[in-house]
Amino acid sequence: MEYKWVKRDSASLQKVEKLVKEVKITPLIANLLVHRGIDTFEKAEHFFRPKLANVNSPFLFKQMEEAVQTLAKAIEKNQKIRLFGDYDVDGTTAVAIMYNVLLNHTDNVDFYIPDRYAEGYGLSRTGAQSAMDHNVDLLITLDCGIRSVELLNELNEFGMKIIVCDHHEPGETLPNAIVLDPKTPNETYPFDGLSGAGVGFKLLEGLYQNMGWEQTILHQQLDLLALSIAADIVPVTNENRIYAFHGLELMNTQLRPVFKKMFESAKRQGAIKLSDLVFGLAPRINAAGRIRSGNTAVQCMLESSQADINELVNEIERSNNDRKQLDENITAEALKMVSFEPKDRNSNVLFAPHWHKGVVGIVASRIIESHPWPTIVLTESHGVYSGSARSYGNFDIHQALEQLAPLLTQFGGHQHAAGLAMLPENFETFKIAFDERAKAYFEKYPTEPTIEIDSHLDFDNLFENESNQSIPKMARILEGFEPYGPGNLKPVFVAKNVYSLESRLLKEAHLKLKVTQPNSSQQMDAIGFNLAPKEVYTVPGMAFSIAFTLDINEFRNVKKLQLMIKDLKEDF
Repeated sequence: MEYKWVKRDSASLQKVEKLVKEVKITPLIANLLVHRGIDTFEKAEHFFRPKLANVNSPFLFKQMEEAVQTLAKAIEKNQKIRLFGDYDVDGTTAVAIMYNVLLNHTDNVDFYIPDRYAEGYGLSRTGAQSAMDHNVDLLITLDCGIRSVELLNELNEFGMKIIVCDHHEPGETLPNAIVLDPKTPNETYPFDGLSGAGVGFKLLEGLYQNMGWEQTILHQQLDLLALSIAADIVPVTNENRIYAFHGLELMNTQLRPVFKKMFESAKRQGAIKLSDLVFGLAPRINAAGRIRSGNTAVQCMLESSQADINELVNEIERSNNDRKQLDENITAEALKMVSFEPKDRNSNVLFAPHWHKGVVGIVASRIIESHPWPTIVLTESHGVYSGSARSYGNFDIHQALEQLAPLLTQFGGHQHAAGLAMLPENFETFKIAFDERAKAYFEKYPTEPTIEIDSHLDFDNLFENESNQSIPKMARILEGFEPYGPGNLKPVFVAKNVYSLESRLLKEAHLKLKVTQPNSSQQMDAIGFNLAPKEVYTVPGMAFSIAFTLDINEFRNVKKLQLMIKDLKEDF
């Protein structure tokens, strides 16, 4: 895929100069901070030293007081509490957090994770019946529930108290329940970027504050909350960044045995970063819910016996290997299918009856990498076409599905990702109508793959006035920008007039380089993942430009600076 490099607009010079004086930093670092809304000493202090005391009050949720009183009463009267969570990482971590915490106050609590294939997303008829059969007094839905209006209303009429902890877009009507969802209309909560587990965590914060309980047990769950933030790709801003920061700190000092075992399986070493949760832990926990059962994922996060942990992680590792094979096979089939689609289309809507429902979302994301349009991948399940949708650019895929709701039996999600189901006879009509909406959007808002450049950076400037030639000060300061993620992306720099001193391919896919610039004393190690086609620009004597981020690579306790090349272009 060819990318257009787009330079960010310059930050306010006045704000940059003010920050340079107040914080004693370089203009380049100040510029990066101002772009993140950090334009005062106080904001910089909060950014570099995130404190749990600075998270939003849970009672800013309009119905938090009622939710807390309902939960406290259920605990006091030893009523039956059931946690109903989605089967993905966000849902299973949400259940694990709340179950871990509530067990300290009641033993009358259990959890239910729906079967992805037999029940699908959200509260199912089977799940609702199970709650009634087990005489549940209080049902707490986690990372789901906001669109399960009919079933939740039935449970309410049955006499069950219900608290919905969700972060997805609501439908036209809300369930007859206590609703904690920052995306509901007229909600007073100031931050709508919480994960599903984050909303559940706010309920626990409210409970603990209301009861005057010491919060150590609560804070011991921050590693799980950080995992939900990483896995669900929510903004790493506002309180999410604070929670993620402290969750990672917990992981780097008191790593759960189950995560230690998983990182060993992933052959991961060194300090744990949010990206390690995205690529190391999340796929493994997700695989349990995709290939086997979400109960396995929850159970592994609750387990303390090393023998049981080993058994569970081995099972999850098998699930993950199965997932990888399915992902690879289905992606290859889907890409072949895309090649026969009309060239003037503005979307990818694909179906095959034998595709595994557990990996269609991953496949949709893979297709977008080489065919950048909004993508929907469907398979057949119980006589219905169901699957996942992934957006491209700023196209609101949830809104598009909402407009096509009469053709669907079920849908839910948010702007960038959604799940959906339809009757087979509606597929062709839906495919045409969805493409029409995508076409209308992209004609109005032309979109092409871009890499946003924060600043120009020559290699010598990176090491300017440095006595320590191993890890320059600038790279160490940028480590303080962690955790990186949506809303706080790793800064991208561009260097021109770059020459290759060494070049080789790794696994026939990745480009490994040693690069320099004319009249520079610096020789930089660099790697570009999946950039093998760009090797033609790295022949000796040919100048090229690179868009890159700075990465401190740690191997066997030795740290070394490495350039992570995002793209490479020939200089003209």
